[in-house]
Amino acid sequence: ADFLSMGEEVQQRCVCFVAAYRNHEECSNEKLSHLLEALKNSTTVHITTLNLGGISLEGTNRMIANMLKLPIRLTRPLCEVVHRKARGNPLFVRMFLSVLFEEHALTYSLKEKRWLWDIDDIRQTSMDEELALILSQKVSRMSQDVQQALTLVSCFGMRVEGDVLRMTSRDEDEFSKMSRCLESAIQENLLEMDGKYYAFPHDLVQQAAYERLLDEEVLSLHFNVGLQILKNASHSITVENGSLPSTIFAALEQVAIAKDLTVSEPTLRVTLATLFLRAGNRYFELAAFPSALSFFERGLSFMCDDGWDLNRKITLQLHDSACHACYLNALPDRVSIYRDLVISHTDEFMDQVKCLHISILNFALAGKMKEALEIFFSVIMKLDEEFPSP
Repeated sequence: ADFLSMGEEVQQRCVCFVAAYRNHEECSNEKLSHLLEALKNSTTVHITTLNLGGISLEGTNRMIANMLKLPIRLTRPLCEVVHRKARGNPLFVRMFLSVLFEEHALTYSLKEKRWLWDIDDIRQTSMDEELALILSQKVSRMSQDVQQALTLVSCFGMRVEGDVLRMTSRDEDEFSKMSRCLESAIQENLLEMDGKYYAFPHDLVQQAAYERLLDEEVLSLHFNVGLQILKNASHSITVENGSLPSTIFAALEQVAIAKDLTVSEPTLRVTLATLFLRAGNRYFELAAFPSALSFFERGLSFMCDDGWDLNRKITLQLHDSACHACYLNALPDRVSIYRDLVISHTDEFMDQVKCLHISILNFALAGKMKEALEIFFSVIMKLDEEFPSP
């Protein structure tokens, strides 16, 4: 809803968004399907759809001929098989040729001083529909250290800043070792350098590296990676209300992924809850209300049960902020839930004022003016304010 309303707000200013997705994802991803439908029906957002296919057969042939340093007439038979299996995807072409080389279906002849291949063997070489199997096999052929480095990078998604990766290491020696492993992955086309970022060339490579993790390992790895970054960046989060650097947001996103992991140490719980509150406030300032709500609620997860006794101030601020974020995300029922939680855990009326204010706005927005006025007048009375007579 926030995205679609931007067209009304920017007026003379222009904003261009570029997004990419596979055709089958429109049906399999409900959120994506709803977003695309809303965009198509919007009167304020203009969209242009571009259908991107693979490169042509001739394009694939020129690509292979250039890689093998051979005339295009000689690579034509090989090209026809590879193009069909890779469906014209340049990355798949390159990766498939790499697999053929490793399986000795594509070899270099010192006698003839050129690349040779057995076209029948290549035709029989299976290629998974999305190449995930081949990519997984390629990742598994790397050394254990390289695999671990790739898995670490995959925890951050498609790409991660080098400075953030440095923060995941306990010391410089460990980071130097990881850097060498990542360089090996780059040489094998499993990773790329995009400026100061390490990036996967395709999401299926990232998926292959990430799926090395066992289910029971996923949460602990994300959580420990987040904590290590926070530990190394502790000097930058000492100011209570100062802005948080990007490394802290990267760390909190890792901790947020491990949402089902239980944290029992009281000091750590308060620290994480405070950081999620500050990060949520920053998203709030940027009008990224869904992200803000997600961070507020993740912060609250560390203050469950005994949070009001553990740190009343932070717990109250998280409830108030989550209540406000629910209102701005058009979640009226959850506004009432957070309001009731605040009222049931606080005795001081001034601690309740913020969520009551949000509740008034919430009822008014829903057209429930009677409920809104009831709360409004109760607040006025408790503040000992006199409402002017007509």
